[in-house]
Amino acid sequence: MRLAFSTLGCPGDTLRQVLELARVTGSSGVELRAGDAEIVHAGMNADQRGRVRSELTAGGVSVLALASYVRVCAPEADGNDSVLAELLAAVDLAADLGATHVRVFPGAGLPPHTPGTPLSAELIAADQLGAARLNAAAGLARDRGVVLALETHDSHPRAADIKRILAHVDPGAPVKVIWDLMHPWRHDEAPETTAALLADSLAYAQYKDGVRVPGTNTVELLLPGQGELPLLAMQALVGGIARAHGDLNPWISLEWERAWHPELPPLRQALDSLKELLA
Repeated sequence: MRLAFSTLGCPGDTLRQVLELARVTGSSGVELRAGDAEIVHAGMNADQRGRVRSELTAGGVSVLALASYVRVCAPEADGNDSVLAELLAAVDLAADLGATHVRVFPGAGLPPHTPGTPLSAELIAADQLGAARLNAAAGLARDRGVVLALETHDSHPRAADIKRILAHVDPGAPVKVIWDLMHPWRHDEAPETTAALLADSLAYAQYKDGVRVPGTNTVELLLPGQGELPLLAMQALVGGIARAHGDLNPWISLEWERAWHPELPPLRQALDSLKELLA
C-alpha cells in the first residue's frame, strides 16, 4: 500500500514533525498544503525550496501533490487574471519541491448543477474559463514535469461536473482529476458512475469517511471505516482504473480535515484506521 496524507490533517506541524509522522505510520507520500501560514508557499526563495525538497528526499517521502487553493473557474477580479498568475506560480513551486501534481479546485462560486435541469449560462462560462486557464498553464506544467490535478469539489463535486471542464481542455494537456471520494458520493453520484467517467483521467483518490445528515448533502466526518462511504468498493474501483493504466500499486491518500474540524481525532489515529480498513 502506497500511503500518503495531506497536511490538512496536521495543521501547525513543522516539516520535521510531518516527516516523523510519515515514518511512524509507514506513509511514503504527502500532499503539502500551500499558503502563507503553511510549510510551503509561493513566496519561498530558491534556497528555501531546495532545503524543503532535500529534507523530504532524505526522509524518503515523495510529494504526491502541492495542495494549492487555486480556483480555476473563479471569475476574474481584474483584467490581469490573477487566478492564472497564481496557477503558474503554483506550478513552479510544485516543480521546485519535486511534486508530481499541483492540486487545484474548480471554485466557480456557484451551486453545483442539478442533474436533469438545463445547465446555466453561468456554469457554462465557468467551465470554459476553468479549461482556458488549465490550457494556458499546460505548457509550463509540461515543461516542468507537473500534472495539473483538478479535484472533485465545491461547484463541480461530481465527475460529471468535472468532465464538462475537461471537454474544453486541449488533448494532451497534463491535466488529470483527483477523486475526492466524499464529494461525488454526497451529491448522489454512484461510485461506479464516477469511476467510469474518470477512467481515462484519474490522477489518484483522496480517502475520508463520514455519515450524511438526513435530507442534506452535509456530512459529519468520522474515522475511516466508521462512516457510510463504501471505501472498500471505492478502493476496488480506483485500483481497477490504475491497473488498466499499468499501475499495480496506486496511491491511497488520506485527506483528514482536522484544520477545519479540530475536534477530530489526531491524524495518526485516522491513518491507522485507514490502514486497518484497507489492508
